Amino acid sequence: LLAFVMGVVTMVRMTRTMPKKLTDATLYSTPMYCFDPVSKGPGNELAAPALSNDDFMTVMKRMAAMEEKIKAMAVKPDAISEKEEMLKSATNRVDNLEQELEATKKALEDALSKQEELLAFMEKKKKKKKIFGF
Repeated sequence: LLAFVMGVVTMVRMTRTMPKKLTDATLYSTPMYCFDPVSKGPGNELAAPALSNDDFMTVMKRMAAMEEKIKAMAVKPDAISEKEEMLKSATNRVDNLEQELEATKKALEDALSKQEELLAFMEKKKKKKKIFGF
């Protein structure tokens, strides 16, 4: 019972020290923070800036030019994909040529080793011939 009474007294004392007016955080946390019933009326609306006909036409021309540029940019990825395909085919050809070159290099090395073996065999035969003197 004493703990309950102490809790109530503490809550009363704590609420006295809290600020009486709402803080900005609690005020702006609700979606209705900009609701102002006094601001209803035709006098509070923002006036639209007046544009002359010439200004309007120049803005419209610039918008049309920008739309054309955007359409042109939308078409460009097709050209880029063609370039990518050309690049891929070129790299494939280079890879094929490298493989053929490696195969040719291996064949040449094999032929060279066979020639060296034959040359060594011929030299051996010549030495035997010289030793026996025939």
